[in-house]
Amino acid sequence: MAATRRTQLLMDPGEYRQLRAVARKQRISVAELIRSAVRQSYLAPPPDRQRLVEAILALKLPKMNWKKLKREIEAAHAGLS
Repeated sequence: MAATRRTQLLMDPGEYRQLRAVARKQRISVAELIRSAVRQSYLAPPPDRQRLVEAILALKLPKMNWKKLKREIEAAHAGLS
C-alpha cells in the first residue's frame, strides 16, 4: 500500500453530526465518507463528452421546431397570469 498523508479538518459540530449520520447509514467511517466525496468531486476524470453526445444522439429524439415551441411556452405562461 502506498504511503498516506494525514490531515486535520475542523468542522462545525452540526455539520459533523450530519456527516456522522450519513457515514453510519453507509456503514463507513466519517474519514472514508470525506475521502470518497473528495475523490468524486475533485479527483474524478472528466466525463467522456464524445461518448455522452453519441448516447444522446442514439436516443433518436424527434426534431423540434424551436420557434413553435417558444410560442407555445409563451402562450402557456400568458394563460397562467
